[in-house]
Amino acid sequence: MQEQKSLCLKVLQGILSVLLVAAFLFFLIGESVLPPENLQAIGECALYKGKWEQVLQDDTRKEISVPGECQTKQGEWVTVETVLPEDLRDISFCIRSMQQDFKIYIDNDLREEYSTVDTQLFGKTSTIGYVFFEAYKEDAGKTLRIEFMSDSSYAGYVSEVYMGDRIALWQYLIKMYAPSTVVAMFLLILGIGVVGLSILFRLFYKIEVALVHLGSGIIIASSWMLAESRLRQFILPNSTMAVYLGFFMIMLLPYSFSAYINRVQNGRYQKAYFLLSVAVVINCIFCTTLQVLHIKDFFETMLLSHCVIGALIVMMTTTIILDIKRGYVKEYRAVALGFAGLMLAGLGEIVMVYVNSARYNGIPLCLGLVFLLFTAGMKTRRDVSEVDNQRRIAIAASESKAQFLANVSHELRTPINTIVGMNEMILRENDNNSTKEYAYNIKNASEMLLGLVNDILDLSKIEAGKLQIVESDYSLATMLKAVVLGIEVRVQQKELELKLDIDENLPSVLKGDEIRIKQILNNLLSNAVKYTEQGSVTLSVKGNYEEEGFFLVLAVADTGMGISEEDMEQLFTTFLRLDLKKNRHVEGTGLGLSITKQLAESMGGGIEVASEKGKGSCFTVKVLQEVADTTAIGVLDLKAKNFDNVKKTESEEQEAFYIPNAKVLVVDDNEMNLKVIELLLQNSGIQLDFANGGNECLEMSRNKKYDLILMDHMMPEPDGVETLHLLRKEKDNSNQETPVIVLTANAVGDVSEDYRKDGFSDYLSKPVRVEELEKMLKKYL
Repeated sequence: MQEQKSLCLKVLQGILSVLLVAAFLFFLIGESVLPPENLQAIGECALYKGKWEQVLQDDTRKEISVPGECQTKQGEWVTVETVLPEDLRDISFCIRSMQQDFKIYIDNDLREEYSTVDTQLFGKTSTIGYVFFEAYKEDAGKTLRIEFMSDSSYAGYVSEVYMGDRIALWQYLIKMYAPSTVVAMFLLILGIGVVGLSILFRLFYKIEVALVHLGSGIIIASSWMLAESRLRQFILPNSTMAVYLGFFMIMLLPYSFSAYINRVQNGRYQKAYFLLSVAVVINCIFCTTLQVLHIKDFFETMLLSHCVIGALIVMMTTTIILDIKRGYVKEYRAVALGFAGLMLAGLGEIVMVYVNSARYNGIPLCLGLVFLLFTAGMKTRRDVSEVDNQRRIAIAASESKAQFLANVSHELRTPINTIVGMNEMILRENDNNSTKEYAYNIKNASEMLLGLVNDILDLSKIEAGKLQIVESDYSLATMLKAVVLGIEVRVQQKELELKLDIDENLPSVLKGDEIRIKQILNNLLSNAVKYTEQGSVTLSVKGNYEEEGFFLVLAVADTGMGISEEDMEQLFTTFLRLDLKKNRHVEGTGLGLSITKQLAESMGGGIEVASEKGKGSCFTVKVLQEVADTTAIGVLDLKAKNFDNVKKTESEEQEAFYIPNAKVLVVDDNEMNLKVIELLLQNSGIQLDFANGGNECLEMSRNKKYDLILMDHMMPEPDGVETLHLLRKEKDNSNQETPVIVLTANAVGDVSEDYRKDGFSDYLSKPVRVEELEKMLKKYL
């Protein structure tokens, strides 16, 4: 339900954003494309004081005052007349059209005609603007006749008439109306700056700053002020587009402020503000439709927009009062004060309209908005400071966590290394079957413990963004064979059936991260065996060529307990194990599926699950791979070897590893670790020397040339890295260029690459596996 509300809110925000952008685009395109309709003349508007009469339809006359109202109906032409003074000189006259069409005569000579109806895209009345016309010395004593008509509520209104020199007119208009225009432009620039700054905060701090909504509200308010400026016809080529923009801004204004206050109030009254936003959308579409269809002009539907703005003011006031009573206002005390200042400024705006005849229109509103912006900026600064502090704390905690995991990794792996190494010697040297059985149980338990440690470290790498996918060519058949052999013993122990469905046409060689794919399969198969008491586990491997490339599709199905519908949503949650009470006997940390999902996504794929409670589950993973060899793998013999064959092969491999007279120095501060290496290599023919620390290593290296050095990292000063650097700096040391392989229990992050950057030739992790150790020695010896 909450997700649906969130989706509706996002859709509504998207619609309002589109409407706002469309309004500005409409204005800019109209000003650029449509023909100019504004008068280019400039003149002073000094009030003309003369006697005016309205000429009625029956030719009777009625004295009127200008400015003032005439008796007429909407859509009817009105005629007013005056006699020009006897001392008239060459001069300009100016009258303001109030949505009216004008025809201006001196006697019967038509001096000026004004109408914007034909140049508008839609609408039934002309745009408000100044109309200029010329009078000359010879017009003295003649009759000035003004005929005008409007289909609006201004039908009979006669504006003030000014007269004067052209140059003085421009100075007069600037003196009268430039302050509000300049203030509006300043406010527009300020709003753009606030929005830009909010976007920068979003980019650098990764947070959405609520100030972006207030910034857009200031842009809307300032755009309305500019559109309503009485200087607009001298700035813009098309006043009609400015008028349209002004109405669009008034209609959209409530959205930005409601969005801002809703964010500041942490969504406590989101439903109310959502309804208000819906009203904004409906009002905008409804009024625009009436304008386009020539039913009602924007002027006539302005009351609806004012009602929506009034509803916003009432809503903001009510919610702030409620928050004061409930104690929430302390979260945004400065902003609440800013809104109070804005409302006072709004009252001042109303007063200014009547006192100053629009001379300072918009200035009180601008001051109120600047005050609100200042208080909002204080809150934003505090919020960003808190976020920055939290980010620093999180980074420090992450670094501490990484250091802790590195230490845990080292401390856990060091004893595991001893257990695994000594146990390996028992398996090699003891022929007692009972003892061997115990040793194999120890080996399995050690591998399980090491697997748990590796899962935790893998999660740490994923969270730190340090998990790397290392791609190389690998044999698909060999990889699958290793996975099946690894799980088959556990399957047989639980008396389950292992079914295989391997596509014979799969490419034999792929390029990808073989180790991570093995990890995915091991996790899925291990889970399937753990949660299946009877029946079967099926491994299916297919391949699909899609637009992105070749996808290896791995599916593991079981006939186990299955997963309930309500548990599906939490299936990949870290550290969570479903139905814990029922499955308390099942080992595991709850990390396997979470890590599997992350690994699959890191390799350009994903994971899907189909399950039914009590009937089993099927996990399907897709990973993007490159095809290195299209030769089909064919039918695979994936039967597990028996126990005797496994041991025989291991013995053959042990006998095959023999490198006589090779000189190797092993450096470690832990005596048991040195003992493990000694026992593992006792039949290899290698001449081994041992050093208990970095200083002893340097001393021994000065006296004897070695073919290879195996060095622990975490030792007392100097540690392994420092020892290596000191060794490389000794020009007279015969081992300055000797390959040095780091042996470490630290497995956090991409340590292999880090150690190579430090100058090590290669890397081996603890616990040391005899196969990996022998492989590394063969490589360098």
